[in-house]
Amino acid sequence: MLVRGITGTYLQSGYISGKEQNHRLTGTSWVREAEEMLATDASVAASWRVLKQTLLEATWRFEPGDQSDELSKRLCDYANEAFGFDGYPGQITIPWEDQLSYMWEFAPIGYRYFEELYRVAPCASGEMKVWLDRFADREPSAHLRWESADGQNLDAVLQATRGNRQPLPIPADKLLLLTLNQTGSNFEGRGLLRPAWWWWRFKQRTSNLIGVGVERWAVATPRISVNRAMAEEMGLTDHDIDTMIDRAAAQAQAYVAQEQSYLVDNPVVSFQTYGEQKLDSSHALSIIRECDNQIAQSFLAQFLHLGITDTGARSVGEVHLSVFRRSALNLCDMIASRVGGVDRRAAGTIGRLVRWNFGEVNPAQLPVLKHSGLDADELAESLSSLSTLVQFGLLTPEDDLERSIRQRIGAGELPEEANRSFFDRISATSPAGGGGLALAERYRKLMKGARK
Repeated sequence: MLVRGITGTYLQSGYISGKEQNHRLTGTSWVREAEEMLATDASVAASWRVLKQTLLEATWRFEPGDQSDELSKRLCDYANEAFGFDGYPGQITIPWEDQLSYMWEFAPIGYRYFEELYRVAPCASGEMKVWLDRFADREPSAHLRWESADGQNLDAVLQATRGNRQPLPIPADKLLLLTLNQTGSNFEGRGLLRPAWWWWRFKQRTSNLIGVGVERWAVATPRISVNRAMAEEMGLTDHDIDTMIDRAAAQAQAYVAQEQSYLVDNPVVSFQTYGEQKLDSSHALSIIRECDNQIAQSFLAQFLHLGITDTGARSVGEVHLSVFRRSALNLCDMIASRVGGVDRRAAGTIGRLVRWNFGEVNPAQLPVLKHSGLDADELAESLSSLSTLVQFGLLTPEDDLERSIRQRIGAGELPEEANRSFFDRISATSPAGGGGLALAERYRKLMKGARK
């Protein structure tokens, strides 16, 4: 295959450049910045937490690539046994759900990679197989550079030295790389936190100003007043007045420093306050609320801010929730795509395992990793309108529909004696006129048969 073009990504000496104009937000500097955002900002942490908890609710299993092919079914059974899906205890030493807990951390930063560790053990039938032991987490903060011979494709990753140990390069065919919004050879992608960074920094500055204002106005500034007329009446000299002022200044300093809780004055030297006024932080707080809203939008979690004001609509919340759910589904699709598929650089784990255990197979026969549990429940969303649909003749109430509803809500099978005809259901669901409607329908059918 002749390749004429290039990816266009600046990948020189293992470092990516040109994608981010703010050098503070590149490489490990960005990793540290993102980790600080998650650790110190409540809005950032809440937005990511609600998305991560949603992602962790998904249920996973492998399905045959070809439902009619016996080899596909065998490969699917092997994959489910390897990962602990579909009732198998699993050959991996760390449960898949526990591994997902740290694997999902790629999304806020933009990337994260995992070293695939393998082991040999007997399968359920006793035959020796090669299994995935676990996806060993390799934190982005330990990343050093990307190894690429042609400056286009990933060959390996090299980690930074920790202590006195120099890690060996991890080859791409022993690696699972998760990258969000990757283009070209930009293996670091662009994380969910990047659009929120400016708002986070602005929120920090605004919060700091509020803090300065609180400290500034929490204790009024003492002002020392000198009554010269009273001093003359009392026959005090300038030296006496200066001494009183020095003593008052010392008291004021101790009071501001909270070393003293009272002030002692006299008819000549007394205390007043300067610049004392009520602190109005409403404008600054409105800015912080807008920053929180923008941060939530970067995670498509705007619904977190519904209900905290005097306005809002349930339908708006449902739209936000639907968009948020679609975002979670897309992230799950990304995991499924990277773990599944043919053996390839930094992906295709199941393809490697199948090749080692079963030899070369048709890619269409490979197991397909599927997820469920995050899709919208059409039945739950339509229950409120079922009676209206039946009333206007757009839905027929029959036994199969009831069986479907009972199955979805866990009510068990429909008993044989509970079967009802269409006319019985119409009579039961229409208290006014239902019996007449059923009788009229029966009469029309009888008349139609008589004409024949």
